[in-house]
Amino acid sequence: MRRLLTWLWLIPVPLTFAFELLVGSGWPLILGNVIAVAVGLPILIRAQLRPGRSTRLEWAVLGLLGGLVLAAVAVTLSLTTLWLSLVALAMLTRASSGRVSIVSIIVLAIANIVCPMAMADDGTFALMVFPLVIAAIAIGLMLRSNDRTLIERQATATEAERRRIATELHDLIAHEVTGIVVLAQAAGRSDNPDLRTTALAKIEDSGTRALEEIRRLVSDARSGTRTDDSPATAAGTVSDPGPGAASRTPIASGPQALRDRVAAFGKSATITIDTPTEVAAPVWPVLDRVLVESLTNVRRHAGADVPVTVTVMTEPTTPTVSAVAENLAGPDVLGTLVMTVTNGVGSGGVGAGSGTGLNSLRVRVSHLGGRIEAGPEPGGGWSVVARLPLNPLNDHRTGENR
Repeated sequence: MRRLLTWLWLIPVPLTFAFELLVGSGWPLILGNVIAVAVGLPILIRAQLRPGRSTRLEWAVLGLLGGLVLAAVAVTLSLTTLWLSLVALAMLTRASSGRVSIVSIIVLAIANIVCPMAMADDGTFALMVFPLVIAAIAIGLMLRSNDRTLIERQATATEAERRRIATELHDLIAHEVTGIVVLAQAAGRSDNPDLRTTALAKIEDSGTRALEEIRRLVSDARSGTRTDDSPATAAGTVSDPGPGAASRTPIASGPQALRDRVAAFGKSATITIDTPTEVAAPVWPVLDRVLVESLTNVRRHAGADVPVTVTVMTEPTTPTVSAVAENLAGPDVLGTLVMTVTNGVGSGGVGAGSGTGLNSLRVRVSHLGGRIEAGPEPGGGWSVVARLPLNPLNDHRTGENR
């Protein structure tokens, strides 16, 4: 329907041409109409089919000027040439990109105003045409502004998609790669053939999972779907990440998934979860992302055998007076879920990171109204603390300060 509306300007052309042919306006006017239609109409149609290219529109102006001159000779206003001139003005204004286009707009606008002056001494026709010329140019400017807005939106959407893909690559692939590097280092430093064989098998598994995730990500990007933060296939369960990496796909739907993450890290990690059952579903996937990134950073910076302590607890919050008055929240849903990941001093990992993961976590946590903090511990080591509302939707409505 929208495409059909963009071609409505073609309807008046045959109507005005047939009308002027039937009333017998004289051969100069008919010849001018033929020139205007034969030269201008094909170029205008081509410009409509290929928006943004204005180089050929200037040739249409020449045909329209010839039609206007013959209309002035016939001392009769040509509706066909006038209409095509208004369409050409709008298209030129929309797609103008240089001096030639601007000059063409000025010349065509002046010609449409000056030629009618030769048909009436009082300038009646000129007064009628002048607002039409202004309206055509204004429509062209409006379409030009809409085109620029559309281009900016497309550029913004493209940049957002690139950032999303980069985040997905980091969240889903970096953990596997980190595990591969850790296993490769362990195999390289060991003289035990059995250990090397086991490490190589785990490296192959991690590499296969990473390749599958890349293929899935490309498939999702092509189909326009997103699978991040989607619920797990079973409540509180996740796919086996393998010992070489912190996770495969960082998604979760309950506290059991967090326990599985910690168990997959190794025996040096422990977790304590003390939460009520009233935790909003969107909170668990974000906590899972925080835990996965934290454990991956522990492997990367401190090593695979460093002790890690994970606690997930709730902190009560006091509702505001307005929230109590509006009865928007109760003691069973108000509160903050706090997850702390602390590691001790290790012997060193595979190397420094880029900081992309932590920035990504801050964005994810802030979307639910929470915050995340990371820094060194006084006695050595590192800690990551994430605070999320138990019920993000309810907390946003009550406007609590966290």
